[in-house]
Amino acid sequence: MRRDLIKILSLSLLALHSLCRISGAQELIQAPAAIHISSTISDGKYSISEIVRIAKQNNIKIVVITDRDLMCWEYGLWPLRNMIKKTVESNSIFKYGISRYLKKIEAAQKANPDLILIAGIESAPFYYWQGIPFGDNFTLKDWHKHILVIGLERAEDYKNLPIVGNRRGLALPFRPKNIFYLFWPVLILAAGFLCFRKRQFNYQDLHGNRLGPYSRAWRILGIFLIIAGLVSLMNNYPFCEVKFDQYQAKAGIAPYQNFINYVRQRGGLTFWAHPEAAYIETRGRVKIETPEHSLDLLRACDYTGFAVFFEGYEKIGHPGGIWDETLKEYCRGQRKSPVWAIAGLSFDASGNLSEYMQDVRTVCLIPEFNKREVLKALGEGRAYVMRGARSSRFILDKFVIKDTSSGMEKTMGEEITLKQKPQLKISGHFLGGTNLPCKIKLIKNGAILETFETNSPFEITYQDESDENQAKIYYRVEIEFKDSLLVTNPIFVKFI
Repeated sequence: MRRDLIKILSLSLLALHSLCRISGAQELIQAPAAIHISSTISDGKYSISEIVRIAKQNNIKIVVITDRDLMCWEYGLWPLRNMIKKTVESNSIFKYGISRYLKKIEAAQKANPDLILIAGIESAPFYYWQGIPFGDNFTLKDWHKHILVIGLERAEDYKNLPIVGNRRGLALPFRPKNIFYLFWPVLILAAGFLCFRKRQFNYQDLHGNRLGPYSRAWRILGIFLIIAGLVSLMNNYPFCEVKFDQYQAKAGIAPYQNFINYVRQRGGLTFWAHPEAAYIETRGRVKIETPEHSLDLLRACDYTGFAVFFEGYEKIGHPGGIWDETLKEYCRGQRKSPVWAIAGLSFDASGNLSEYMQDVRTVCLIPEFNKREVLKALGEGRAYVMRGARSSRFILDKFVIKDTSSGMEKTMGEEITLKQKPQLKISGHFLGGTNLPCKIKLIKNGAILETFETNSPFEITYQDESDENQAKIYYRVEIEFKDSLLVTNPIFVKFI
């Protein structure tokens, strides 16, 4: 009897423990992340170990290292672009060694189990040349259209990145016309050998041996053709075409879409790094120009998101901007997936990294503290972003939409199906109980639905009574403080 009682009690405690774990799994951990930092492996100021140390000092729990993948610019003179060319290369992951880079971050992760360290890259998938070499208008265009890649695991996936400068990643499959690149140099070589052996006269002895002397003029021509054939062979190797190169000025969005598709097919995430930033510089006689490219977010599809801070808010992230256009396209079924916002530090060789981490952060909402859940949160939009002097001290406790009939709640990056009008809950506070005035903008389908002016800490419940003429809508929130701004990712509502 006593044994049976102990057994029942043990099973009851085990069931209670399991129930607590299941219930606890629904509560999301808020983990602050620092995304878009270069190390000394490419163009950064700090080593990976130094970045980790600074992150810990600033209570950052997730660090995404995004060193430059390939820093290489090349211009070749036609028709021997692969032979007569100028190449300039700087430090990058490709130069450092891809496997070595991944192992370095893996080792740092093992040494710091209290931190989640993720390997990523900052990539310039495409650039092109404009103007005449040695002229006043010779310009390197679009080099600073950068995309962050997060979540690729295999070195092979990095090696095959479809970026200009990496022929391996852009080589097209063999086609019959590729034979032409080998055939005509061989034809020139054959003609050269025939000319080299041509004689002044065609006399022969009784045994058929040719007696005439070699023609000096034909031999000179033969040598010229042989050299031309060999040079052409070397220039044309490996006898295949690439999908894009730096001489295609009218490629448009295609190289970037090709890059996005490649990463997506391999399970990685892609974020436009600083789409509103223009870059204009002159190095020697070469101009370097990249205009702001916010409209590329409308032209491209299937990317994961964009960095709203620093250089993605004025035209893209503000209410009614380009981001809202993409979200409305998703609601109308014109996009397969939503576009999510992150905050990017864009930190390389200048500035104070500690100040950057205090000023800009992405807060991921994760059920468990591990790399898989972080990548899932970034890929599914379960995050909010902050910038400003007080960003490290504010906690957004809740932004949810509730089904009042069932009690179900959905948060950022999620979708809820409703029969009735949605109820929204927003709450937040400053660490230490600081009381500060704030303005909360509730945004619905790109328009400001309601503005609340209150003090922190705050707790708001709002019932949206407006009539709907769409099957799917979304809500997102902006919170302004004196010197800080918070932006949430959207929650989608589907009506039945």
